[in-house]
Amino acid sequence: MRNPKTGKPQPEEFVSSLSQHLPRMQKGGSLLVLAAVLLPLGLYLILNDLPDVSSRRAQIIVQWTPTVMGALTLVYGCIGMITAAAGISRKGKEAIDLKFQPSGITVRGGHKIPWESIASVTSIQYENNSKVQLLWDRADLNRSLDVYVDKALDTPRNKTKDGRPYIRIDLLRYPAVDYMRLYEASLDQFARRGISVEDRKTLKQT
Repeated sequence: MRNPKTGKPQPEEFVSSLSQHLPRMQKGGSLLVLAAVLLPLGLYLILNDLPDVSSRRAQIIVQWTPTVMGALTLVYGCIGMITAAAGISRKGKEAIDLKFQPSGITVRGGHKIPWESIASVTSIQYENNSKVQLLWDRADLNRSLDVYVDKALDTPRNKTKDGRPYIRIDLLRYPAVDYMRLYEASLDQFARRGISVEDRKTLKQT
């Protein structure tokens, strides 16, 4: 089956690929280039007490605006490059985020979780309402799943919240136009097996 919007084959599983992380890598690189211009400019203006205007307040604004923006773009650019590189480097079993099988689900690292071990699932939708969104991409899926299990499993991604062991499945960088239908179908997979699914929204900056 093909996606009616993109014409591409409908994905059947969440497996990370190079194409999903390249846009973030490019955006991070663009921010670093911008930082290389703004930060030296701002520091030059501050060190030389420029521009020479009658209002000290106006002078401070002119000096510090490129400095602050340069610092922000530097930080966000580094975050974008590092996280994108981490995503691109994932290969083989490490590239798996979520696969469904008759016996259960498979998560990153090839770890399998039987259906009977899953107590509940929380579907998390990330939102960003900032006026300046340096790395945020509304075209991404920007979702994750917290899969709560009966007991701690042998996986490095195992965490504990309120004394309950769970595994977070990050599905952030998948393009929503291709993967939203699969995400909704994944929630149905849990519901059909009597596993409760809770929806939650939270803020995220990057």
